[in-house]
Amino acid sequence: MYVPPVRPLCIGRDRQYKYDLLMEDAYKVEPNIREKLSDNFYRDEMQCQCGCGAGDISMDLIGRLQEVRDALGEPMRIVSGIRCNSHNSKVGGTAGSSHLEGNGTAVDIACDNSAYRQKILSAITPVFVRVGIAKTFIHCDVDATKSANVWLY
Repeated sequence: MYVPPVRPLCIGRDRQYKYDLLMEDAYKVEPNIREKLSDNFYRDEMQCQCGCGAGDISMDLIGRLQEVRDALGEPMRIVSGIRCNSHNSKVGGTAGSSHLEGNGTAVDIACDNSAYRQKILSAITPVFVRVGIAKTFIHCDVDATKSANVWLY
């Protein structure tokens, strides 16, 4: 947060005007504008979690995620989208991960119980041909450089 300079006790009229303009700018707050990618997904949900800003995601992936979201009829929590190389290494991702910046063809969706896992898989499998199933998430991607597959982590 910007901390404005201490106001001088005695200032001339011209300096007072400049000071007032400075203070006006100092307290302007930018609205929290989220870039919408589809009806229910935003760019910040897909960005690298390390805070580097990496977030170039495939719009094909977003379109398919929206289809899954529409079929589910309830929100999905994205736990991993785009990753920079550094963050990918920290989370144990592979060198050829579909999550990597520049590829941006994969997301992981939070899934913590069998009932929800079955429900989300029912919505995902008609839309995605690459699906990974883990204990706490479901991975789905549209990476054309990899073969269609369903796997367990």
